[in-house]
Amino acid sequence: MRKKCWVSYPQEWQPMVRHWALMDNKEFSIRLREWNQRGDEKVMAITVGNLDAEIRLLITVPHAHEPAGTAACLNALCQIITGAYLDGSSTDLPIDKIRRKLLVTFVPDSNPQGRSRSPERVWDGSKYDNDAFLKVAFGIASDGSRFGRYPEWLFSEHRPQQVGIIYEQIGNDLWVEPNTSRKSTHSKVIDDLLAEYGYTHYLELHQHETDEAVLLPEWFEELSESEQVKLMNWAQRILSEWKRKGFQIHEKPYIPYVGQERQKFLWDFWVGRWERGDWLCIEVRNNQHSKTGEPTTLEHQLRAMLTALSTTFVWLLSSL
Repeated sequence: MRKKCWVSYPQEWQPMVRHWALMDNKEFSIRLREWNQRGDEKVMAITVGNLDAEIRLLITVPHAHEPAGTAACLNALCQIITGAYLDGSSTDLPIDKIRRKLLVTFVPDSNPQGRSRSPERVWDGSKYDNDAFLKVAFGIASDGSRFGRYPEWLFSEHRPQQVGIIYEQIGNDLWVEPNTSRKSTHSKVIDDLLAEYGYTHYLELHQHETDEAVLLPEWFEELSESEQVKLMNWAQRILSEWKRKGFQIHEKPYIPYVGQERQKFLWDFWVGRWERGDWLCIEVRNNQHSKTGEPTTLEHQLRAMLTALSTTFVWLLSSL
């Protein structure tokens, strides 16, 4: 996968999305919505496909230090809309079927305010070890240690040396994490899109510093047996395709943060909003592998993300 396919800063990809939204197209729908962030950044959602489709998928990328999801979303969008990757190479997606049978909304970056502060377009492990990288991601505390992880926090209370790019500023003093605070722009975007399109499936794109993984929702054990089976089938399809392509994987899907405070944060974010079964989160390697120290190339990150997306599209189409 060539570097030309990688776009992650808002100023790189948002003009593309605006251009696509204006294209004269009668074969399938293309719709663009925008939300304002503090600092004049825009969160964008672009919806493509059949507005009357039975299956409706929402894909989001909440964290600014995890840019591979953004690059993958833009390449998937480009294929669906134009028939080619961003570098001009031909699509390998069943785009005709996707256009006719699915409705897909991409939110390639729901915190461009944070991403615009990032010193790097891609975290490939060549410049930063994981400690330095995670201090950029989460920030540097007043004592010089890595800043903590909070759904919401006040600058006046913590006074960090450096604010992490994961956080969104929503007030003079208040900062939030997009996917655990209901005060975030990410939260508002999800509510607005759910109200408009009533999605049947949700896929959240993340990165971490270990093997590729599929995460189950915190409420997985509350689901019916049939819902669990269907969700596990989706998860296993992604894991199997990663393994087939040579990626090192966590062999089984798992519920993250069990028994930890963060589990409650995630539960509280979604309760009353989405408690159905068709919800997954994927984790693709970022920066350096936490156990081996091996750098994670741009190509590795983008291939892994695109594999998860293409596998999801094919699996959804097979269920019709």
